[in-house]
Amino acid sequence: MSGQEVSDTTVKLTVANGLHLSPISQVVQRASSFSAEIRLSFDGKTADAKSVYDLMLLAAPFGAVLKLEAIGKDAKAAVDSLVELFNGGFTIAE
Repeated sequence: MSGQEVSDTTVKLTVANGLHLSPISQVVQRASSFSAEIRLSFDGKTADAKSVYDLMLLAAPFGAVLKLEAIGKDAKAAVDSLVELFNGGFTIAE
């Protein structure tokens, strides 16, 4: 597995309405800027972080703890960037 990084962590969903379209679009936009394969898992379901449809199917509510994992040459950078987004970087119009 030469050149392949693996990075994972957990993130807590602090968006009031859970993982809905606005934060999902921000996750997809940010995840798509990396070449790594990035997945989010919740409640036995796993989603491609670059797919709006997959992320909608997670139906993760406020307070959910999601597993975030990435595989690829920029996996650590991808995970770090998404952790930053989950830890307060979402821009949600109230």
